[in-house]
Formats: sequence, C-alpha cells, structure tokens
Amino acid sequence: MDDLGPSMRNTNRYANRVLTRIMTGSLDDIRFLADSQHRAVTMSSLAAEPRSRAELQDVTGASSATIGRIVQAFEERGWLVRDGTHYSLTALGTFVAGSFAKHRHDMRLARKLDELLPHVPIEEIGIDVDQLTDALVTRATPANSFAMVSRIRELELDSTEARSLTDFFPEPCIDGRYEAIVNGTQTFEAVFAPTVIEAAVASDSASKFEAIVAADRTNIYVYDGDISYPVMFHDGEVCLIVRDEENVSIGMIETDDETVVDWVMDAFETCRSEATLLTPGDLTVPLEGDRVRT
Repeated sequence: MDDLGPSMRNTNRYANRVLTRIMTGSLDDIRFLADSQHRAVTMSSLAAEPRSRAELQDVTGASSATIGRIVQAFEERGWLVRDGTHYSLTALGTFVAGSFAKHRHDMRLARKLDELLPHVPIEEIGIDVDQLTDALVTRATPANSFAMVSRIRELELDSTEARSLTDFFPEPCIDGRYEAIVNGTQTFEAVFAPTVIEAAVASDSASKFEAIVAADRTNIYVYDGDISYPVMFHDGEVCLIVRDEENVSIGMIETDDETVVDWVMDAFETCRSEATLLTPGDLTVPLEGDRVRT
C-alpha cells in the first residue's frame, strides 16, 4: 500500500525527471565529444592554452566552418569564452576537459589490458584494476612483434638500479645490460633460470654476458624453481611480463604502485633466497648439479 501523500509523490516524480534529464544530458555531452576527433582535439588543445580559430584549424586539420561549429557548441555548453581573436576554456570547460581526458586514458588502458588481465595475478598481488590506471602497457603487435624487447632495452639502458627475475634473457637484452653495467654505472641483481645461462653462454653475446657476471656491480643467481611471472625492477618502477596459457609473452605492465612493487620485490627476494650465486668460473663448466654452487 502506498502511504505517500500526493505532495510527496509529486516531489519524487519531479526529482526523477530532473535526474533523468541530468543523466541524458551528460550522456549527450559525452557522445558529443567522443563522436568527433576534431572536438576531442579542440578540447585538449584549449586545455593547454587559449587558441585562435586559425590555430585550432592547424592542430585539428578541420575546416574553418567545422571549427566555427565546434566553438559555438562549446560556448553554448558554457565550456568556452572568446577574448578578442582567441578562445579559452571556462572553469567548467577545464573540468570537462580534464574529466574527458582521464576517461579517454582509462579507456585506452582498458583496451590494452583486455587480453592481459585474465593472465595477471590480480588477487595474488592484492590490487584492483583501478590501481593500474597509471600503468604503462606495452604489447607485441603484428606490426611490432619486438615491442616488449625494445621497451625492456630502453629501461635497461636508462636505469641506474635494476633487478630481474626471469627465465629468458635474449641477446638484445644482454647487449643492453652490458652497455648499462660494463660501460655505464648501473647496479644489477638478477635471478635467472638455468636455461638463461645456457642460452647466454651459447649466444653471440657470450663474452658480454661473462663480463656482466664478472662486473663488481653485478650479482647473478641461478634459480632451479618455476618462474611463473618474470618481473623486473628499474629505479622504483616494476615491470610484470604477462604470458598466456601457452606460455607466450603477450604484454608488459610497468607501474610504481606500492602494492605491486612490494609483491614484485617479495617474489624476487623469495627466489633469490633459494638460488645460488653465479661466478665467472661457473661459466667454464657445465651448469649441472653442484657445479654451479658456491
């Protein structure tokens, strides 16, 4: 039985209509910006600084008529004001620009993460997806199958303190570490699977790998256990290599989120505690049994 009086029912109906108009209007504004690359670029350009119509044409590649329609629509929504020959965002426009930019960033990240997340140990790490909104995601693509290796090499060359827990160490990465450690000032601590050592000493970069092992700023350990999630640490940020069910690397997530950093460092330190230190002399004998132990 409805025990609300006529006045209260009318008030509720009015409130619902207002809420519906607000929600519909906000969706219309989102569609208005999202449906046109020119509008989105105009908004982000004005968020940086006031622009003239000619400048907006240059940054968007749109015609004068199109820019005219865009600035008129922005002005009608209270997002923009004109001062002489230049247009600038209002306080409301600045808020909308920031919100829309964050939404676009989050959606781009979601698209990059869509195939990775099922293979990321979210629950084991103890994070929510929104903790990865500031992460940098690198994925191998048909157009750039070496995207991850290239990104790892950049990190290797640019960092001053690095750690690595992995079961793969391709030649480009050996070359990068050599430059950073032997010809640079990087300190490096690594926990490698035995297969890494075997492949490295048999590669064309074997002499560089030996120099890395012998360097004063390097400690290399050999770990016989399973490395489910290869991880790296570079100057406060961590990288998690993501693999699919066939053990193929499909992407890399970089983040400085404290929870992820702690999880990566715990994984590294746990494996290091169960590993054996590799010395230059170990590289001259087969890596079997106690031959690699110190």
